[in-house]
Amino acid sequence: MLLLASCGKPITPENPIKREKINDGVNKKILLDDKFPWAQSFARITAYAPDGEQRFKVQIRSRQDSILWTAISDDMIGLRVGKCIVIEDSAAFTSTLLGLDWTGSASDLAGVTGIEVPFQYLNRIMRGQLIGWDNALKYKFNADRDLWMSEYELGPQRNVKVALNRELYLAELIIHDPVEIAHIKYFEYDERTRYPKKIELTLVSRPEYKVIIDISDIRTEGPYNTPFSF
Repeated sequence: MLLLASCGKPITPENPIKREKINDGVNKKILLDDKFPWAQSFARITAYAPDGEQRFKVQIRSRQDSILWTAISDDMIGLRVGKCIVIEDSAAFTSTLLGLDWTGSASDLAGVTGIEVPFQYLNRIMRGQLIGWDNALKYKFNADRDLWMSEYELGPQRNVKVALNRELYLAELIIHDPVEIAHIKYFEYDERTRYPKKIELTLVSRPEYKVIIDISDIRTEGPYNTPFSF
């Protein structure tokens, strides 16, 4: 799942660096590798805003880096609110409840749903992976925060800061672009898949808005159907 390259023996979650041997400022290259082509998860999403709180149940199916499919239901009454699919940079959203059928780009879908993080990133965010980066990345150990820290550019106007904990799980992503700064924190992980089970998203310009994703079940048998029609 992960490989950390050093001068000696490769360092993995099963063969970690001992606590006393990590000094502030130590540099290592770490590769995050997602080994499951398909994933299905069941989640509860809680959205906080100044005008109230909303809860949804969401079923999520994804194929690595290519398809993200979601079915969204109201948490209180169980009524289906809508379905969404993203295939690479194309997207569609339909809701009988809202009387809405929409197609467009994955980036534009963020405006339709009110979720500020572009949808083409959500597949990797939900899997605890780096967005827009597949190679080993050099990290520097921050002793004050007890985290491995790194930073890279995602296009000419978007910057990403990333932190991994000692077990080499993704701890946070901070996405900077000319419009907004999105802060994504990871709190719990599934030991088998190393996928996150609790994610928190806030926007620096609007900290009173917060989205918390609690995932109760993760499956990887796949392939999974991603039905969608207007």
